[in-house]
Amino acid sequence: MNNMLRKNSIFIKILILMLGGTLFISFLLTLASSTISERILLNQVIQNASANMNLVKDDLLKYNDQVVNTMLQINSSREFKDYITKPTTTSIEHINLVITLGRYIDVYKDYLSPDNSHIIVSALPGKGGRHYSSNALKWDKIPQDIVSKYMTVDGTIPNRIRYYSSPDLFVESVPYDNYIFATKPLVDSGTGWMYGYAAVVMDELNIYRKYSPYISEGIHISLISPDGTILSSSDKDSISKKDLTLLSTATNVSQQHGGILSDTDDKQTYISYYLPEFNAYLIEEINQLTAFAPLYTISSKIIKVVGIVLIISMLFVYFVSKRITNPLNKLVKTMKASKGDDLKFHPLQEGGSYETNVLTKSYNRMIKEIDQYTEKLVYEQQERRKADLNALQMQINPHFLYNTLSSIKYLAKMHRTDQVDQTINSLISMLQSTLGSTEDLISIETEIEILKHYVFINQIRYGDQIEVHYEIMEDCLQLMVPKLIIQPFVENAFFHAFPGSVNGNIHIFIRSQEENILIEVMDDGVGMSSNMDEVNERKRHHLSGIGIQNVHGRIQLLFGSQYGVQIESEEGYGTSIKITLPVIQNHDVQE
Repeated sequence: MNNMLRKNSIFIKILILMLGGTLFISFLLTLASSTISERILLNQVIQNASANMNLVKDDLLKYNDQVVNTMLQINSSREFKDYITKPTTTSIEHINLVITLGRYIDVYKDYLSPDNSHIIVSALPGKGGRHYSSNALKWDKIPQDIVSKYMTVDGTIPNRIRYYSSPDLFVESVPYDNYIFATKPLVDSGTGWMYGYAAVVMDELNIYRKYSPYISEGIHISLISPDGTILSSSDKDSISKKDLTLLSTATNVSQQHGGILSDTDDKQTYISYYLPEFNAYLIEEINQLTAFAPLYTISSKIIKVVGIVLIISMLFVYFVSKRITNPLNKLVKTMKASKGDDLKFHPLQEGGSYETNVLTKSYNRMIKEIDQYTEKLVYEQQERRKADLNALQMQINPHFLYNTLSSIKYLAKMHRTDQVDQTINSLISMLQSTLGSTEDLISIETEIEILKHYVFINQIRYGDQIEVHYEIMEDCLQLMVPKLIIQPFVENAFFHAFPGSVNGNIHIFIRSQEENILIEVMDDGVGMSSNMDEVNERKRHHLSGIGIQNVHGRIQLLFGSQYGVQIESEEGYGTSIKITLPVIQNHDVQE
């Protein structure tokens, strides 16, 4: 499992790739669906809102027609003109004017009463004229500053209908919570003389009802005059107040194509039309965050669903990736566990992929070939060691055999039959040990027996002025050592340590130390150089057995570089040969 979770493992790479792809695709799908849905909904809302605004505009124009007809009817009425301007001297004359006006109103009442409104007809303030109000409850409450405050523009009074809003102008005379009013100068058609004005005071609810069916959460509609005064609005608190920001927006949007502008950053959409009849802008504000709240709620639900699907997908991807890479991971574990001396085969997985099975077969085939090659190499090395040993065993100097046979011949002539017999037995024992056996290891006890035969033969030839002493620990006798490991050094001492007829001693010490066997061959002869090359050079023509360098090489070949031969010698003081070998029990060799 730890191998699978390594950051550079195939499992992690596949997992990251598949999860990353799933996350990326899920994010794109969620974003795309949300964006497309929002765009489609926005386009649909804009289309509906634009159509609705046109309906509102038509309804407002129809209502404006009622106001215009009322104004025209009053302006063309002789009865209204006489009532507000004609002077009277008696009560009878005044009553006649009232009766005449009343009859006129009864006849044309359908033209003088826009929905939910009342009219005011008044002479110019300060001219001594009269006024009329259709509001019977407050007929005498006529503001005196309508002309100066609302109708006068740059010192003149335009002859046109204008709409206004005021929070307090008619506060004592109208029953409406909010209202707007329209004014028009009354001008004599013949002389152009302005003799008064007419005002239609309307309930703002009548305007509001024109667009209220199209208002919903996040959608606001307002009617705003060019000076920024809000004449009507779905936000009742803003009526009669000035909002220059909204006016600027309404002006800019009305100049756009179709009177529509969408602000993608602020999530706001505006639809604005200029109504010249009202001299005002009709503007609809659409707050997408609020108006599209159901869409965003759906989007959040979609995100939750996608999240759940993503979690399920992640688990699915995890287990699929694990299933795909698990056989490969097992193969990796097998390969990591395989060592030079313990190569393991990996079992084929029936449910594994084609590629994994191919890798497994290739790996097993490689292990089999390595095993075969290793077995072949080991066999060849064993055969090589045997060949080396045979070659070493065949290095017995013919001079040694010649001299030994000459000694036997001499002893025979001298009728020294016992010594002849002993010499021949020793030679036979040596030849049997060196030539008759191909085993690499023998016990130290056997090695010493062979050595004693060799020493006996040399003493027969050269006399017993050179004595050999053996000091061997009892626990070392059955330990195993390479065959003929001591003889070359004893041979070297016989031929080089004691030149001429000099007497001397050769000591052989064998002991165990921890996991090693220490063999020392010491003599008190003339000494020699401790350099191995010089030793071989001096002995090249005098070896009676196996060379010293060959012994050293054979030890390292069998046991490693930490074992071998060390020579310590000083001319005039003798020579010490130290042989280091591993402890090998007899039963270890048998096994």
